[in-house]
Amino acid sequence: MTLPQQVAKELIDASNQDDLKRMEQDQLECLTIYQSTHDRLEAFNAFSKARYQNINKHFESHTVMLKEMKRDLDSVFTKLRKIKSKLEQKYPKEMQQAKEKHPAPVVQEED
Repeated sequence: MTLPQQVAKELIDASNQDDLKRMEQDQLECLTIYQSTHDRLEAFNAFSKARYQNINKHFESHTVMLKEMKRDLDSVFTKLRKIKSKLEQKYPKEMQQAKEKHPAPVVQEED
């Protein structure tokens, strides 16, 4: 006889109805707790999903904005380099003096 069959036989053979009623009440209480916990987890998952979708929209919009800003800055710096190059060709002495008076900043790279 397998274990489930043995447990079932003992339950059927049990003559104490009070024990059976207490077991049934315990099972119903466990089921109620499980259903309550399940409902709470479902509500939390729905809330988390909504918050994630909201935050994800903001993240994507900020990513697009940062890419546009980078493109704009690249364009500005390209134009500045062109202007600087033209000024160096047209006014080499003045540009040399300006470089000596205001040297380019040294940027240290982070490791």
